[in-house]
Order: sequence, then structure tokens, then C-alpha cells
Amino acid sequence: MIKFKKMHGNGNDFVVIENLTKTQSLTKAQIIKIGNRKKGIGFDQLITINPPKKDHHDLHIRFFNTDGSEASMCLNGVRSVGAFVWEAGLLPKKAMILGTNSQEIEILPATSKFVRAIIAKPVMEEIPTIEKKHLEKCGINKAQFVNAGNFHLLVEVNKTEAYDLASICGLLRKRVFFKNINISLFNKSEGNVSLRTNEAGAGETLSCGSASAAIASLYIKKNKKFTVSSAGGSVSLRLAGDKLEMTGPAEFIYEGVWIKN
Repeated sequence: MIKFKKMHGNGNDFVVIENLTKTQSLTKAQIIKIGNRKKGIGFDQLITINPPKKDHHDLHIRFFNTDGSEASMCLNGVRSVGAFVWEAGLLPKKAMILGTNSQEIEILPATSKFVRAIIAKPVMEEIPTIEKKHLEKCGINKAQFVNAGNFHLLVEVNKTEAYDLASICGLLRKRVFFKNINISLFNKSEGNVSLRTNEAGAGETLSCGSASAAIASLYIKKNKKFTVSSAGGSVSLRLAGDKLEMTGPAEFIYEGVWIKN
């Protein structure tokens, strides 16, 4: 049996399992079963909380998509990890350093049901020329490519709801280069962005924290709050020295036991 808690960060929903008091292992096939919203529990990502791999880390966090693949990191997810650990009394309610497969993240308590996460400022990357041609074939003439601990293709549009995002992603991911990249449509106004994201391995989600951070890194101004809104709600971001800080919700939904089969 696997004990879990169902949580969400801004509508991005998670099954969270802790491997601190007891090791609970799952196969890829079991992760896929749990992720099925009709025959399982359903999630955007399954998160495991594990002992640290480095001396200065408090925990090591892993993220698994609904197709069983492993994601590098998840910003909405690490906020949920903080809420989980503090509520369970596994660690004191203060700043923690979390290790992930791509980078370390500091999380801190904020107000009730809100958690802050601080990451290295995302970096814009160059799209190879041959892949730009594929984008153009798919009707995308201008896009930004950003590394936020995982990779994001950001496409600015006039109305995010006017497009069939699943079809766009299906075309793009025929190329190996785009297979594991999160793809977002966004529209920006002064200090605010509306966002839709299709996450590799999970499909469209109500919110994507790392996509929000990726967009903020391109447009945020010093001493200004930057808000990203999606179907699941809003997160706020600000520059914190040479890093980026996100504040957003992390809430419990329910807890239960999965009978392994």
C-alpha cells in the first residue's frame, strides 16, 4: 500500500509521496495507473520526497509525469512539497533547500496556503536553425526558448484561447528536439501575463510554475511585481538579487492509500 496526499499548486495537481519515514517505491506502470483520471487517482505530476543527496540540501525531490516519464523540476510542485513537509512536521517550518534533477530550489513559508520558491533566474537559449524551420512550418514565426530548470518554448499570441494547443504540440513534438519541451501560449500586458501550457508527458495543465518563471525572466523589471495568470489562478514573481522568487498557493485536497496492483 502507498500512502499519499493529493495537493495542488495553483490548479497544477499532484500526488505527493514521502520516502522519509518509510520508503515507498513505484514502477513506471504503477505511476501510469495512478495518473489515470478515470481508473486511478489522477495527477499532472507524481512527486516523491526523498532524503537529500547533498550535505547542504534538506531533501531531494523527484517528479513523474502521467506517462511515467521523469520531469527535471516543477515549481508549483516544490511549493506543495513545502506545505506537505511543514504540515506533517517532518521538518521545521522555515526555509529549506530542495535538490531536484536540474537545480536546487529554496522554499520559504509565506502567508496561509502560500509558499515562496527561489530559483536561479531562467536563461534564454538559442533555437537551432533547423528547428526554427519546423516552427515556421507549424505557423510559428516567433518564439522564445528558455531554460528554467526544464525547457520551455514560449509563443506570444493575441488570444491564448483562440488556438488548439494540443494540435500545435502534436505537430511540434514530431521532432525529437521538441519532444520533452513544455510549450506555452501567452499574452502579455503591463506587469501581467495570461498563460496556457502543455507540459511534456502530462498534457495541458491549469498552471505551470516553471513556464511562469520562464516568461517572467524575459519581461520582469527590477523592484516590480510580475503576475502570471492561468486557468488555475495566479502567481506573483519578483527579482531577488540574481535570482527569481515566486509566491503562489499550495493546498491540500485529500489523502488516501493506493492499493498496489
